[in-house]
Amino acid sequence: MKKLFLYIILFCLSAKAQDNKKSVFTLLPAMGLNFCQIHGDSYSGFDKLGSFLGTSVNARLNKKMSLELGFYFSQKGARHNSNPENGDFSFYRVNLNYIDLPILFKYQINSTYFVTAGPSFAYLFSYNENIDNTDMTGTYYFNKNEFGVNFGLGKIVKEKFYVEIRASNSIIPIRDYGIIANKIIFPNPIATLFNKGLYNNIISLIVSYKLDFNSKNGN
Repeated sequence: MKKLFLYIILFCLSAKAQDNKKSVFTLLPAMGLNFCQIHGDSYSGFDKLGSFLGTSVNARLNKKMSLELGFYFSQKGARHNSNPENGDFSFYRVNLNYIDLPILFKYQINSTYFVTAGPSFAYLFSYNENIDNTDMTGTYYFNKNEFGVNFGLGKIVKEKFYVEIRASNSIIPIRDYGIIANKIIFPNPIATLFNKGLYNNIISLIVSYKLDFNSKNGN
């Protein structure tokens, strides 16, 4: 809850700065796809697809910089399909459903391209897990709260349409190895360094549409 209050305070301070500068607020409804994997498990590859849907409010700080606060439904997780021809009979799938709240700084490189970076907080409200075609939901604990970092590169396709590729990674484990340690064959070096846990690793393809709250400064 404290994190949420900090989130709101930062936005209000930014909003005040925008108001003083007569800058433009924009609403950015967005949808897209998540390409997901979990660092620290025994599998690799962004083989799990997930939905990304929500909106953000962008408050301009100056001609190049803006602060963007998001509210999204974001599906994460991992998937591994069996491959009997190569002697691999294991199957794994976990679907993690989050409410994601990123705080991103956006820098406009030029009239076409921009970059984003910043932290995010996410709340896990539901999940399901299947190991070797057996429902294991609730057997192994996932942390409800996720803290991550985000980096993105985007392009203004038309005046009001944006396309962005965004990478995000957990900075604290979404699950400790614990009881499933015997299933971890090749622990991720980053996970090993921090806490020997499992970490979400996501690449998102996001399409958004800009809605202006006012148009005093155009763009």
